[in-house]
Amino acid sequence: MRELWYNNGEFMKRNTLRNYIQELLIDVLKSDFPLHANLDFSLAEPPNRDFGDYATNLPLLLAKRTGNKPKEVAKTLIPRLQGLDRDREAAFLEASERAGFINFRFYPEYLLKILAQINADGGGFRASQAGGGKKILVEYFQNNVAKPPHVGHVRSAVIGDSILRILRYLGYAAESDTHIGDWGTQFGILLSAYKEFINSGGERTQIASSPIEELNKLYVVTTQKIEDQPELLEKGKQEFAKLEKGDTENRSLWEWFVAVSAEDFEKYRVLLDILPFDHALGESFYLDKMPEVLADTKKLGLLTESEGAQIVNLEDKKLGVAIMVKSDGATTYLLRDLATIKHRISRQKFSKILYVVDSRQAHHFQQVFEIASRLGYVKGSGMLLHVDFGFMSLPEGAISTRKGSVVSLKNLIEETQKRTLQIIEEKNPSLPKKNMVARQVALAAIKYFDLSHNRKSDIVFRWDEVLDFEGNSGPYLQYAYVRISGILRKLGQPPPAQFAGRVKKIAFDQTEMRLLRKLAKFPDAVEDAAADYMPHIICTYLYELSQDFNSFYEAVWVLKEKDKELKNFRIALIAACGTAIQRGLGLLGIEAIQEM
Repeated sequence: MRELWYNNGEFMKRNTLRNYIQELLIDVLKSDFPLHANLDFSLAEPPNRDFGDYATNLPLLLAKRTGNKPKEVAKTLIPRLQGLDRDREAAFLEASERAGFINFRFYPEYLLKILAQINADGGGFRASQAGGGKKILVEYFQNNVAKPPHVGHVRSAVIGDSILRILRYLGYAAESDTHIGDWGTQFGILLSAYKEFINSGGERTQIASSPIEELNKLYVVTTQKIEDQPELLEKGKQEFAKLEKGDTENRSLWEWFVAVSAEDFEKYRVLLDILPFDHALGESFYLDKMPEVLADTKKLGLLTESEGAQIVNLEDKKLGVAIMVKSDGATTYLLRDLATIKHRISRQKFSKILYVVDSRQAHHFQQVFEIASRLGYVKGSGMLLHVDFGFMSLPEGAISTRKGSVVSLKNLIEETQKRTLQIIEEKNPSLPKKNMVARQVALAAIKYFDLSHNRKSDIVFRWDEVLDFEGNSGPYLQYAYVRISGILRKLGQPPPAQFAGRVKKIAFDQTEMRLLRKLAKFPDAVEDAAADYMPHIICTYLYELSQDFNSFYEAVWVLKEKDKELKNFRIALIAACGTAIQRGLGLLGIEAIQEM
Protein backbone atom coordinates (compact mmCIF):
# COMPACT_ATOMS: atom_id res chain seq x y z
CA MET A 1 0.00 0.00 0.00
CA ARG A 2 1.25 3.45 -0.88
CA GLU A 3 2.48 5.38 2.17
CA LEU A 4 0.94 8.70 3.14
CA TRP A 5 1.74 10.54 6.37
CA TYR A 6 -1.08 10.76 8.82
CA ASN A 7 1.11 8.87 11.26
CA ASN A 8 3.94 6.38 11.44
CA GLY A 9 1.71 3.31 11.49
CA GLU A 10 0.84 0.96 8.65
CA PHE A 11 -1.73 3.29 7.13
CA MET A 12 -0.76 6.48 5.26
CA LYS A 13 2.66 7.63 6.38
CA ARG A 14 4.54 10.12 4.33
CA ASN A 15 2.35 12.17 2.13
CA THR A 16 -1.05 13.82 1.85
CA LEU A 17 -4.28 12.78 0.21
CA ARG A 18 -3.88 15.69 -2.16
CA ASN A 19 -0.45 14.43 -3.22
CA TYR A 20 -1.94 10.98 -3.73
CA ILE A 21 -4.43 12.37 -6.28
CA GLN A 22 -1.69 14.47 -7.83
CA GLU A 23 0.43 11.40 -8.43
CA LEU A 24 -2.53 9.60 -10.01
CA LEU A 25 -2.96 12.56 -12.38
CA ILE A 26 0.74 12.57 -13.25
CA ASP A 27 0.68 8.81 -13.94
CA VAL A 28 -2.27 9.21 -16.31
CA LEU A 29 -0.58 12.13 -18.05
CA LYS A 30 2.59 10.11 -18.60
CA SER A 31 0.78 7.07 -19.94
CA ASP A 32 -2.08 8.65 -21.94
CA PHE A 33 -0.71 12.09 -22.83
CA PRO A 34 3.09 11.61 -22.96
CA LEU A 35 3.60 14.79 -25.01
CA HIS A 36 2.09 16.78 -22.16
CA ALA A 37 3.56 14.85 -19.23
CA ASN A 38 5.17 17.98 -17.76
CA LEU A 39 2.02 20.07 -17.86
CA ASP A 40 1.74 22.32 -14.81
CA PHE A 41 -1.77 21.86 -13.40
CA SER A 42 -3.47 22.85 -10.16
CA LEU A 43 -5.06 20.65 -7.50
CA ALA A 44 -6.80 22.43 -4.66
CA GLU A 45 -9.96 22.58 -2.61
CA PRO A 46 -12.90 23.81 -4.72
CA PRO A 47 -14.40 27.19 -3.76
CA ASN A 48 -17.59 25.44 -2.66
CA ARG A 49 -17.01 22.50 -0.30
CA ASP A 50 -20.19 20.86 -1.62
CA PHE A 51 -18.38 20.27 -4.94
CA GLY A 52 -15.99 17.79 -3.32
CA ASP A 53 -12.68 17.49 -1.51
CA TYR A 54 -10.32 18.54 -4.31
CA ALA A 55 -10.57 19.87 -7.85
CA THR A 56 -8.10 19.99 -10.76
CA ASN A 57 -8.01 22.18 -13.86
CA LEU A 58 -6.17 19.51 -15.87
CA PRO A 59 -9.02 18.97 -18.39
CA LEU A 60 -9.02 22.69 -19.24
CA LEU A 61 -5.28 22.71 -19.84
CA LEU A 62 -5.27 19.49 -21.87
CA ALA A 63 -8.18 20.76 -23.95
CA LYS A 64 -6.13 23.77 -25.01
CA ARG A 65 -3.19 21.54 -25.95
CA THR A 66 -5.18 18.86 -27.78
CA GLY A 67 -7.99 20.89 -29.35
CA ASN A 68 -10.67 18.85 -27.58
CA LYS A 69 -13.47 20.08 -25.35
CA PRO A 70 -12.70 20.11 -21.60
CA LYS A 71 -15.76 17.95 -20.89
CA GLU A 72 -14.57 15.28 -23.34
CA VAL A 73 -11.06 15.31 -21.87
CA ALA A 74 -12.53 14.91 -18.38
CA LYS A 75 -14.62 11.94 -19.52
CA THR A 76 -11.41 10.31 -20.78
CA LEU A 77 -9.44 11.01 -17.59
CA ILE A 78 -12.04 10.04 -14.98
CA PRO A 79 -12.29 6.27 -15.63
CA ARG A 80 -8.51 6.00 -15.88
CA LEU A 81 -8.10 7.78 -12.53
CA GLN A 82 -10.77 5.64 -10.89
CA GLY A 83 -9.13 2.49 -12.18
CA LEU A 84 -5.73 3.46 -10.80
CA ASP A 85 -7.31 4.39 -7.47
CA ARG A 86 -9.09 1.03 -7.16
CA ASP A 87 -5.77 -0.74 -7.71
CA ARG A 88 -4.00 1.32 -5.03
CA GLU A 89 -6.12 2.85 -2.25
CA ALA A 90 -9.80 2.80 -3.24
CA ALA A 91 -9.87 6.24 -1.73
CA PHE A 92 -12.40 8.35 -3.58
CA LEU A 93 -16.08 7.77 -4.03
CA GLU A 94 -16.34 9.74 -7.23
CA ALA A 95 -14.50 11.88 -9.71
CA SER A 96 -16.87 14.08 -11.64
CA GLU A 97 -16.59 16.82 -14.26
CA ARG A 98 -17.76 20.34 -13.52
CA ALA A 99 -17.11 23.36 -15.76
CA GLY A 100 -13.91 21.86 -17.15
CA PHE A 101 -12.63 20.72 -13.75
CA ILE A 102 -12.53 17.25 -12.24
CA ASN A 103 -13.84 17.19 -8.67
CA PHE A 104 -12.81 14.39 -6.30
CA ARG A 105 -14.79 13.20 -3.30
CA PHE A 106 -13.52 10.59 -0.84
CA TYR A 107 -15.42 7.57 0.43
CA PRO A 108 -16.81 8.11 3.95
CA GLU A 109 -15.46 4.66 4.83
CA TYR A 110 -12.00 5.78 3.73
CA LEU A 111 -12.24 8.89 5.87
CA LEU A 112 -13.34 6.72 8.80
CA LYS A 113 -10.12 4.72 8.47
CA ILE A 114 -8.17 7.95 8.68
CA LEU A 115 -10.18 8.98 11.73
CA ALA A 116 -9.52 5.67 13.49
CA GLN A 117 -5.83 5.92 12.74
CA ILE A 118 -5.60 9.47 14.08
CA ASN A 119 -6.88 8.22 17.43
CA ALA A 120 -5.00 4.91 17.48
CA ASP A 121 -2.39 4.70 20.24
CA GLY A 122 -2.09 8.47 20.39
CA GLY A 123 -0.43 8.36 16.99
CA GLY A 124 -2.57 10.81 15.10
CA PHE A 125 -0.70 13.33 13.01
CA ARG A 126 2.69 12.17 14.13
CA ALA A 127 5.68 13.99 12.71
CA SER A 128 6.44 13.31 9.07
CA GLN A 129 9.83 12.37 7.67
CA ALA A 130 9.22 14.26 4.43
CA GLY A 131 12.22 16.52 5.14
CA GLY A 132 14.55 13.54 5.11
CA GLY A 133 16.92 15.06 7.66
CA LYS A 134 17.92 17.91 5.34
CA LYS A 135 19.91 20.45 7.36
CA ILE A 136 18.32 23.92 7.36
CA LEU A 137 19.18 26.99 9.43
CA VAL A 138 16.47 29.44 10.47
CA GLU A 139 17.80 32.82 11.57
CA TYR A 140 15.34 35.01 13.47
CA PHE A 141 14.75 37.30 16.47
CA GLN A 142 17.93 39.21 15.70
CA ASN A 143 17.89 41.69 18.56
CA ASN A 144 20.63 44.25 19.02
CA VAL A 145 22.93 44.59 22.00
CA ALA A 146 21.81 47.08 24.66
CA LYS A 147 18.33 47.42 23.22
CA PRO A 148 15.26 45.85 24.88
CA PRO A 149 13.04 43.99 22.39
CA HIS A 150 9.85 45.87 21.52
CA VAL A 151 6.55 44.90 19.93
CA GLY A 152 8.16 45.21 16.49
CA HIS A 153 10.49 42.30 17.33
CA VAL A 154 7.52 40.02 17.90
CA ARG A 155 7.12 39.37 14.18
CA SER A 156 10.56 37.88 13.61
CA ALA A 157 10.42 35.95 16.89
CA VAL A 158 7.06 34.23 16.47
CA ILE A 159 7.25 33.74 12.69
CA GLY A 160 10.74 32.25 12.92
CA ASP A 161 9.81 30.06 15.88
CA SER A 162 6.76 28.72 14.06
CA ILE A 163 8.71 28.01 10.86
CA LEU A 164 11.33 26.15 12.91
CA ARG A 165 8.63 24.01 14.57
CA ILE A 166 6.95 23.25 11.22
CA LEU A 167 10.22 22.23 9.56
CA ARG A 168 11.16 19.96 12.45
CA TYR A 169 7.70 18.42 12.38
CA LEU A 170 8.24 17.61 8.70
CA GLY A 171 11.50 15.80 9.38
CA TYR A 172 14.04 18.51 8.55
CA ALA A 173 17.15 18.82 10.71
CA ALA A 174 16.27 22.45 11.33
CA GLU A 175 18.44 24.56 13.64
CA SER A 176 18.09 28.15 14.83
CA ASP A 177 20.42 31.12 15.25
CA THR A 178 19.66 34.60 16.63
CA HIS A 179 22.67 36.24 14.94
CA ILE A 180 22.48 39.04 17.50
CA GLY A 181 23.59 42.46 16.27
CA ASP A 182 26.69 43.04 18.40
CA TRP A 183 28.90 44.97 15.98
CA GLY A 184 28.66 48.13 13.92
CA THR A 185 28.63 51.93 14.04
CA GLN A 186 25.75 51.96 16.54
CA PHE A 187 28.15 50.60 19.15
CA GLY A 188 30.47 53.50 18.46
CA ILE A 189 27.53 55.82 19.15
CA LEU A 190 26.76 53.93 22.37
CA LEU A 191 30.41 53.98 23.47
CA SER A 192 30.58 57.70 22.81
CA ALA A 193 27.34 58.30 24.73
CA TYR A 194 28.48 56.18 27.68
CA LYS A 195 31.82 57.98 27.91
CA GLU A 196 30.08 61.36 27.77
CA PHE A 197 27.79 60.19 30.60
CA ILE A 198 30.77 59.19 32.78
CA ASN A 199 32.72 62.36 31.94
CA SER A 200 29.68 64.40 32.98
CA GLY A 201 29.75 62.90 36.47
CA GLY A 202 27.62 59.80 35.92
CA GLU A 203 28.37 56.54 37.73
CA ARG A 204 28.77 53.08 36.21
CA THR A 205 26.73 51.69 39.11
CA GLN A 206 23.77 53.73 37.89
CA ILE A 207 23.95 52.01 34.50
CA ALA A 208 24.64 48.59 36.06
CA SER A 209 21.48 48.77 38.16
CA SER A 210 19.37 48.34 35.03
CA PRO A 211 21.88 48.08 32.19
CA ILE A 212 19.68 47.52 29.15
CA GLU A 213 17.18 50.24 30.00
CA GLU A 214 19.88 52.75 30.96
CA LEU A 215 22.13 52.04 27.96
CA ASN A 216 19.16 52.27 25.65
CA LYS A 217 18.23 55.65 27.12
CA LEU A 218 21.74 56.92 26.36
CA TYR A 219 21.49 55.62 22.81
CA VAL A 220 18.05 57.12 22.15
CA VAL A 221 18.98 60.52 23.55
CA THR A 222 22.21 60.64 21.54
CA THR A 223 20.62 59.63 18.23
CA GLN A 224 17.95 62.26 18.74
CA LYS A 225 20.69 64.87 19.20
CA ILE A 226 22.47 63.71 16.04
CA GLU A 227 19.78 65.29 13.88
CA ASP A 228 20.89 68.73 15.08
CA GLN A 229 24.47 67.85 15.99
CA PRO A 230 25.89 65.63 13.18
CA GLU A 231 29.34 65.83 14.77
CA LEU A 232 28.05 63.30 17.35
CA LEU A 233 27.72 60.72 14.57
CA GLU A 234 31.34 61.34 13.57
CA LYS A 235 32.41 60.81 17.18
CA GLY A 236 30.50 57.52 17.18
CA LYS A 237 32.23 56.40 13.99
CA GLN A 238 35.60 57.20 15.52
CA GLU A 239 34.81 55.19 18.65
CA PHE A 240 33.73 52.20 16.55
CA ALA A 241 36.91 52.43 14.46
CA LYS A 242 38.90 52.31 17.72
CA LEU A 243 36.89 49.25 18.79
CA GLU A 244 37.66 47.47 15.53
CA LYS A 245 41.35 48.19 15.97
CA GLY A 246 41.30 46.59 19.43
CA ASP A 247 41.29 49.61 21.75
CA THR A 248 41.45 48.14 25.26
CA GLU A 249 38.93 50.47 26.91
CA ASN A 250 36.37 50.19 24.12
CA ARG A 251 36.78 46.43 23.94
CA SER A 252 36.19 46.06 27.68
CA LEU A 253 33.07 48.23 27.59
CA TRP A 254 31.75 46.41 24.52
CA GLU A 255 32.20 43.00 26.19
CA TRP A 256 30.21 44.26 29.16
CA PHE A 257 27.43 45.53 26.89
CA VAL A 258 27.29 42.15 25.13
CA ALA A 259 27.27 40.09 28.37
CA VAL A 260 24.38 41.97 30.00
CA SER A 261 22.48 41.92 26.70
CA ALA A 262 22.82 38.14 26.38
CA GLU A 263 21.33 37.68 29.85
CA ASP A 264 18.50 40.04 29.02
CA PHE A 265 17.81 38.35 25.68
CA GLU A 266 17.39 34.95 27.32
CA LYS A 267 14.85 36.40 29.73
CA TYR A 268 12.81 37.69 26.80
CA ARG A 269 13.05 34.36 24.97
CA VAL A 270 11.59 32.62 28.02
CA LEU A 271 9.01 35.37 28.48
CA LEU A 272 7.82 34.94 24.88
CA ASP A 273 8.00 31.12 25.20
CA ILE A 274 9.89 30.44 21.99
CA LEU A 275 12.21 27.47 21.51
CA PRO A 276 15.79 27.64 22.81
CA PHE A 277 18.27 28.68 20.13
CA ASP A 278 20.77 26.16 18.84
CA HIS A 279 23.28 28.91 18.06
CA ALA A 280 23.80 32.44 19.35
CA LEU A 281 26.64 33.56 17.11
CA GLY A 282 26.58 37.33 16.88
CA GLU A 283 28.14 39.40 14.14
CA SER A 284 31.39 39.70 16.10
CA PHE A 285 31.95 35.93 15.82
CA TYR A 286 32.74 36.42 12.14
CA LEU A 287 35.26 39.24 12.48
CA ASP A 288 38.29 36.98 11.93
CA LYS A 289 36.56 35.41 8.94
CA MET A 290 36.06 38.66 7.01
CA PRO A 291 39.64 38.90 5.63
CA GLU A 292 39.13 35.59 3.85
CA VAL A 293 35.99 36.94 2.15
CA LEU A 294 37.85 40.08 1.06
CA ALA A 295 40.62 37.88 -0.31
CA ASP A 296 38.07 35.83 -2.26
CA THR A 297 36.52 38.95 -3.80
CA LYS A 298 39.94 40.31 -4.77
CA LYS A 299 41.02 36.99 -6.27
CA LEU A 300 37.94 36.92 -8.50
CA GLY A 301 38.32 40.57 -9.47
CA LEU A 302 35.07 41.61 -7.81
CA LEU A 303 36.50 44.14 -5.35
CA THR A 304 37.26 47.68 -6.47
CA GLU A 305 38.02 50.95 -4.71
CA SER A 306 35.75 53.97 -4.85
CA GLU A 307 36.44 57.19 -2.93
CA GLY A 308 38.51 55.26 -0.39
CA ALA A 309 35.87 52.55 0.15
CA GLN A 310 36.10 48.94 -1.05
CA ILE A 311 33.04 47.98 -3.07
CA VAL A 312 31.48 45.37 -5.33
CA ASN A 313 29.69 46.86 -8.31
CA LEU A 314 26.30 45.22 -8.88
CA GLU A 315 24.94 47.76 -11.36
CA ASP A 316 24.62 45.03 -14.01
CA LYS A 317 21.92 43.45 -11.78
CA LYS A 318 20.40 46.87 -10.98
CA LEU A 319 21.45 46.39 -7.36
CA GLY A 320 23.71 49.41 -7.13
CA VAL A 321 27.03 49.36 -5.31
CA ALA A 322 27.67 47.08 -2.34
CA ILE A 323 30.09 48.57 0.21
CA MET A 324 32.34 46.01 1.90
CA VAL A 325 34.71 48.36 3.76
CA LYS A 326 33.98 52.05 4.37
CA SER A 327 36.41 54.83 3.57
CA ASP A 328 37.34 55.11 7.27
CA GLY A 329 38.32 51.44 7.33
CA ALA A 330 35.22 50.23 9.19
CA THR A 331 33.73 46.98 7.94
CA THR A 332 30.08 46.72 6.98
CA TYR A 333 27.16 44.51 7.91
CA LEU A 334 27.20 43.21 4.35
CA LEU A 335 30.76 41.92 4.65
CA ARG A 336 29.94 40.23 7.95
CA ASP A 337 26.90 38.60 6.35
CA LEU A 338 29.07 37.15 3.58
CA ALA A 339 31.53 35.76 6.14
CA THR A 340 28.54 34.29 7.98
CA ILE A 341 27.23 32.57 4.84
CA LYS A 342 30.61 31.04 4.02
CA HIS A 343 30.97 29.68 7.56
CA ARG A 344 27.44 28.29 7.70
CA ILE A 345 27.74 26.45 4.41
CA SER A 346 31.38 25.33 4.39
CA ARG A 347 31.81 24.64 8.12
CA GLN A 348 28.34 24.03 9.54
CA LYS A 349 27.13 22.25 6.38
CA PHE A 350 23.68 23.81 6.12
CA SER A 351 22.00 23.11 2.79
CA LYS A 352 19.62 26.06 3.15
CA ILE A 353 19.55 29.25 5.20
CA LEU A 354 16.36 31.17 5.95
CA TYR A 355 16.56 34.80 7.07
CA VAL A 356 13.37 35.82 8.88
CA VAL A 357 13.82 39.57 8.58
CA ASP A 358 11.42 42.38 7.72
CA SER A 359 10.87 43.43 4.12
CA ARG A 360 12.78 46.71 4.50
CA GLN A 361 15.99 44.66 4.28
CA ALA A 362 15.13 43.19 0.87
CA HIS A 363 17.75 45.21 -1.06
CA HIS A 364 20.47 44.29 1.42
CA PHE A 365 19.76 40.57 1.05
CA GLN A 366 19.59 40.83 -2.74
CA GLN A 367 23.09 42.28 -2.71
CA VAL A 368 24.41 39.70 -0.22
CA PHE A 369 22.92 36.73 -2.08
CA GLU A 370 24.21 37.98 -5.45
CA ILE A 371 27.76 38.40 -4.17
CA ALA A 372 27.65 35.02 -2.38
CA SER A 373 26.65 33.44 -5.68
CA ARG A 374 29.45 35.16 -7.60
CA LEU A 375 31.95 34.04 -4.98
CA GLY A 376 30.76 30.44 -5.36
CA TYR A 377 29.67 30.14 -1.74
CA VAL A 378 26.28 28.83 -2.85
CA LYS A 379 25.50 26.42 -5.64
CA GLY A 380 22.29 27.01 -7.55
CA SER A 381 19.26 28.99 -6.45
CA GLY A 382 17.28 28.47 -3.29
CA MET A 383 20.09 27.91 -0.79
CA LEU A 384 19.61 31.41 0.63
CA LEU A 385 16.14 32.80 1.20
CA HIS A 386 14.89 36.04 2.70
CA VAL A 387 11.68 35.10 4.50
CA ASP A 388 10.44 38.66 4.61
CA PHE A 389 7.54 40.02 6.61
CA GLY A 390 5.61 43.26 6.65
CA PHE A 391 6.22 46.21 8.88
CA MET A 392 4.56 46.54 12.27
CA SER A 393 3.58 50.03 13.37
CA LEU A 394 1.71 51.78 16.12
CA PRO A 395 -1.51 53.65 15.29
CA GLU A 396 0.43 56.94 15.48
CA GLY A 397 3.25 55.77 13.20
CA ALA A 398 6.33 53.61 12.80
CA ILE A 399 8.03 51.86 15.70
CA SER A 400 11.53 53.28 16.22
CA THR A 401 14.06 52.82 18.99
CA ARG A 402 15.76 56.04 17.90
CA LYS A 403 12.57 58.01 18.39
CA GLY A 404 11.62 56.17 21.54
CA SER A 405 8.02 55.56 20.39
CA VAL A 406 7.90 51.91 21.36
CA VAL A 407 5.85 49.42 23.32
CA SER A 408 8.41 47.14 24.98
CA LEU A 409 7.93 43.41 24.61
CA LYS A 410 7.81 43.06 28.38
CA ASN A 411 5.08 45.68 28.72
CA LEU A 412 3.17 44.13 25.83
CA ILE A 413 3.01 40.71 27.50
CA GLU A 414 2.33 42.10 30.98
CA GLU A 415 -0.49 44.34 29.76
CA THR A 416 -2.04 41.54 27.71
CA GLN A 417 -1.84 39.20 30.70
CA LYS A 418 -3.40 41.85 32.94
CA ARG A 419 -6.34 42.35 30.59
CA THR A 420 -6.73 38.59 30.11
CA LEU A 421 -6.85 38.07 33.87
CA GLN A 422 -9.63 40.65 34.12
CA ILE A 423 -11.69 38.66 31.61
CA ILE A 424 -11.07 35.42 33.53
CA GLU A 425 -12.14 37.08 36.80
CA GLU A 426 -15.38 38.13 35.13
CA LYS A 427 -16.19 34.84 33.38
CA ASN A 428 -14.61 32.12 35.52
CA PRO A 429 -13.52 33.52 38.91
CA SER A 430 -13.13 30.05 40.46
CA LEU A 431 -10.64 28.89 37.80
CA PRO A 432 -7.54 27.32 39.43
CA LYS A 433 -4.12 28.83 38.62
CA LYS A 434 -5.66 31.92 37.05
CA ASN A 435 -2.36 33.77 36.65
CA MET A 436 -0.73 30.89 34.79
CA VAL A 437 -3.75 30.49 32.50
CA ALA A 438 -3.84 34.25 31.90
CA ARG A 439 -0.23 34.15 30.75
CA GLN A 440 -0.89 31.21 28.41
CA VAL A 441 -3.92 32.92 26.91
CA ALA A 442 -2.10 36.25 26.62
CA LEU A 443 0.75 34.65 24.68
CA ALA A 444 -1.78 32.90 22.44
CA ALA A 445 -3.47 36.26 21.74
CA ILE A 446 -0.18 37.98 20.87
CA LYS A 447 1.29 35.17 18.75
CA TYR A 448 -1.89 34.35 16.89
CA PHE A 449 -2.57 38.02 16.11
CA ASP A 450 0.74 38.08 14.28
CA LEU A 451 0.74 34.60 12.75
CA SER A 452 -2.84 34.75 11.47
CA HIS A 453 -1.80 37.51 9.07
CA ASN A 454 -0.01 36.72 5.84
CA ARG A 455 3.56 37.43 6.94
CA LYS A 456 4.05 39.80 4.00
CA SER A 457 1.25 42.07 5.23
CA ASP A 458 1.90 45.23 7.20
CA ILE A 459 0.32 45.20 10.66
CA VAL A 460 -0.89 48.03 12.83
CA PHE A 461 -0.66 47.09 16.49
CA ARG A 462 -4.01 47.86 18.11
CA TRP A 463 -5.01 46.57 21.54
CA ASP A 464 -8.63 45.95 20.57
CA GLU A 465 -7.54 43.58 17.78
CA VAL A 466 -4.82 41.83 19.78
CA LEU A 467 -7.22 41.22 22.66
CA ASP A 468 -10.25 40.22 20.58
CA PHE A 469 -11.24 36.99 22.31
CA GLU A 470 -13.92 36.10 19.80
CA GLY A 471 -13.65 35.04 16.20
CA ASN A 472 -10.35 34.26 14.53
CA SER A 473 -8.05 34.51 17.53
CA GLY A 474 -5.71 32.40 19.63
CA PRO A 475 -8.01 32.38 22.68
CA TYR A 476 -10.91 31.26 20.45
CA LEU A 477 -8.91 28.19 19.36
CA GLN A 478 -7.77 27.53 22.91
CA TYR A 479 -11.39 27.61 24.05
CA ALA A 480 -12.37 25.09 21.36
CA TYR A 481 -9.69 22.77 22.76
CA VAL A 482 -10.90 23.43 26.33
CA ARG A 483 -14.42 22.49 25.26
CA ILE A 484 -13.21 19.26 23.65
CA SER A 485 -11.11 18.40 26.72
CA GLY A 486 -14.17 18.90 28.93
CA ILE A 487 -16.25 16.53 26.80
CA LEU A 488 -13.57 13.84 26.92
CA ARG A 489 -13.15 14.26 30.68
CA LYS A 490 -16.85 13.56 31.12
CA LEU A 491 -16.35 10.36 29.14
CA GLY A 492 -13.96 9.09 31.80
CA GLN A 493 -12.04 6.82 29.44
CA PRO A 494 -9.94 7.06 26.25
CA PRO A 495 -11.98 7.51 23.05
CA PRO A 496 -12.66 4.30 21.11
CA ALA A 497 -10.04 4.03 18.38
CA GLN A 498 -10.98 0.89 16.46
CA PHE A 499 -14.62 1.64 15.75
CA ALA A 500 -14.08 2.12 12.00
CA GLY A 501 -13.79 -1.53 11.12
CA ARG A 502 -17.07 -2.33 12.85
CA VAL A 503 -19.18 0.71 12.07
CA LYS A 504 -22.44 0.00 10.32
CA LYS A 505 -23.70 2.07 7.42
CA ILE A 506 -24.30 5.51 8.89
CA ALA A 507 -26.22 8.30 7.24
CA PHE A 508 -23.77 11.01 8.21
CA ASP A 509 -24.99 14.40 9.28
CA GLN A 510 -23.60 17.20 7.08
CA THR A 511 -21.66 18.63 10.02
CA GLU A 512 -20.07 15.23 10.67
CA MET A 513 -18.93 14.89 7.07
CA ARG A 514 -17.51 18.41 7.00
CA LEU A 515 -15.50 17.73 10.14
CA LEU A 516 -14.30 14.37 8.81
CA ARG A 517 -13.17 15.90 5.55
CA LYS A 518 -11.47 18.81 7.28
CA LEU A 519 -9.54 16.50 9.60
CA ALA A 520 -8.20 14.59 6.60
CA LYS A 521 -6.64 17.81 5.29
CA PHE A 522 -4.49 18.66 8.31
CA PRO A 523 -1.35 17.42 6.49
CA ASP A 524 -2.21 19.65 3.52
CA ALA A 525 -2.22 22.71 5.76
CA VAL A 526 1.17 21.83 7.29
CA GLU A 527 2.69 21.05 3.90
CA ASP A 528 1.40 24.31 2.40
CA ALA A 529 2.62 26.35 5.37
CA ALA A 530 6.09 24.82 4.98
CA ALA A 531 6.22 25.22 1.20
CA ASP A 532 6.13 29.02 1.33
CA TYR A 533 6.98 29.52 5.01
CA MET A 534 3.49 30.88 5.71
CA PRO A 535 2.24 29.95 9.21
CA HIS A 536 -1.03 31.82 8.60
CA ILE A 537 -2.15 28.83 6.50
CA ILE A 538 -2.21 26.69 9.65
CA CYS A 539 -4.06 29.47 11.49
CA THR A 540 -6.75 29.54 8.81
CA TYR A 541 -7.06 25.74 8.88
CA LEU A 542 -7.42 25.65 12.68
CA TYR A 543 -10.01 28.43 12.70
CA GLU A 544 -12.09 26.66 10.05
CA LEU A 545 -11.71 23.35 11.88
CA SER A 546 -12.87 24.96 15.13
CA GLN A 547 -15.87 26.45 13.36
CA ASP A 548 -16.74 23.04 11.90
CA PHE A 549 -16.39 21.48 15.35
CA ASN A 550 -18.70 24.05 16.94
CA SER A 551 -21.29 23.55 14.18
CA PHE A 552 -21.09 19.78 14.64
CA TYR A 553 -21.40 19.93 18.42
CA GLU A 554 -24.43 22.22 18.24
CA ALA A 555 -26.15 20.01 15.64
CA VAL A 556 -25.91 16.49 17.10
CA TRP A 557 -25.95 14.60 20.41
CA VAL A 558 -22.65 13.14 21.54
CA LEU A 559 -22.55 11.88 25.14
CA LYS A 560 -26.35 11.51 25.22
CA GLU A 561 -26.49 9.58 21.92
CA LYS A 562 -28.18 6.20 22.53
CA ASP A 563 -26.77 4.37 19.49
CA LYS A 564 -23.47 3.00 20.80
CA GLU A 565 -21.63 2.87 17.46
CA LEU A 566 -22.78 6.33 16.49
CA LYS A 567 -21.77 7.66 19.91
CA ASN A 568 -18.33 6.06 19.59
CA PHE A 569 -17.91 7.56 16.14
CA ARG A 570 -18.76 11.04 17.38
CA ILE A 571 -16.48 10.75 20.39
CA ALA A 572 -13.65 9.64 18.10
CA LEU A 573 -14.41 12.57 15.82
CA ILE A 574 -14.16 15.01 18.74
CA ALA A 575 -10.94 13.42 20.01
CA ALA A 576 -9.32 13.67 16.57
CA CYS A 577 -10.41 17.28 16.33
CA GLY A 578 -8.73 17.94 19.68
CA THR A 579 -5.55 16.26 18.45
CA ALA A 580 -5.50 18.42 15.32
CA ILE A 581 -6.02 21.64 17.29
CA GLN A 582 -3.36 20.69 19.82
CA ARG A 583 -0.81 19.76 17.15
CA GLY A 584 -1.63 22.79 15.04
CA LEU A 585 -1.34 25.21 17.95
CA GLY A 586 1.95 23.56 18.87
CA LEU A 587 3.29 24.34 15.39
CA LEU A 588 2.40 27.98 16.05
CA GLY A 589 4.17 27.97 19.40
CA ILE A 590 0.85 28.23 21.27
CA GLU A 591 -0.07 26.00 24.19
CA ALA A 592 -3.35 24.09 24.12
CA ILE A 593 -4.79 24.35 27.62
CA GLN A 594 -7.30 22.21 29.49
CA GLU A 595 -9.22 24.99 31.25
CA MET A 596 -9.72 28.72 30.86
